[in-house]
Amino acid sequence: MTRNEQLRARDSDRVEVCALIDAALQDGQLTEDEHAARTRSAMRAKSFGDLHALIRDLQIPNALADSAVLHRDRPKRRWWIPVAVLAVAAVIGATAGVLRPDGSSDPVIAIGAEQADPAPLPGLVTGSGFALFIDSYRREFGDPIADTVTIMPEFAVVQRLEAGQPALYRFDAEGFAASGSSTVSWANGRPIDLGAVDLTAVAGVLRGAPESVRLPGGVVEHISIGYELIAPADAGPVIEVFVDRDGKTGHLMVDLAGKPLEIHPAG
Repeated sequence: MTRNEQLRARDSDRVEVCALIDAALQDGQLTEDEHAARTRSAMRAKSFGDLHALIRDLQIPNALADSAVLHRDRPKRRWWIPVAVLAVAAVIGATAGVLRPDGSSDPVIAIGAEQADPAPLPGLVTGSGFALFIDSYRREFGDPIADTVTIMPEFAVVQRLEAGQPALYRFDAEGFAASGSSTVSWANGRPIDLGAVDLTAVAGVLRGAPESVRLPGGVVEHISIGYELIAPADAGPVIEVFVDRDGKTGHLMVDLAGKPLEIHPAG
């Protein structure tokens, strides 16, 4: 291993590699299982050598060819991650779109703010982070079945039914841990299969959410997965995406396939 490959990786380096892995899924170089495995390894990589091993066999899109992590003679870098890299890292496969109440969409590019201090995991309310959470959940518990899920940018809280009783867990950079008191089950015996989520479609929904709720430049504040309390008994679970921009809020609701059900734009 060369000296450069022995360099310790920073969080921003890991995020750049995740962006490259996302792009490889998008253009068909990787399967979803390969993508999930490489993303998980990238976020736990300790050195440049570990990161290069994950992208060595990939074709790199021109838009990402200048990523610093690709070059052995690594230049001095700033502590923020370029907006373009964050945008690519947020997408899994699909072109993002602004949702309309009739289900149609227009392609958009969502631009987020530059990050001063990169998080130890990709933001969980992005396509990459959402996929990483579901993959980590399946590996932790052996199945993708949940009762209710709330996902914030840096952590998630999930409730499972274990032996018929609700148990609450928190997921963050350290993994899963039992967390406080559980709440009453809202699923009423109808568990949510996170494996049924169309990650590609939902990634596009997340990326286009600010435009969809008429808050361009806003950020996804949190995601909720569960059943509507007033929905018919035969209704399926839904994903609610909440967006904030300078105190103005809006939210939208899609099913697990990413199909828009309701859009509540900012007033």
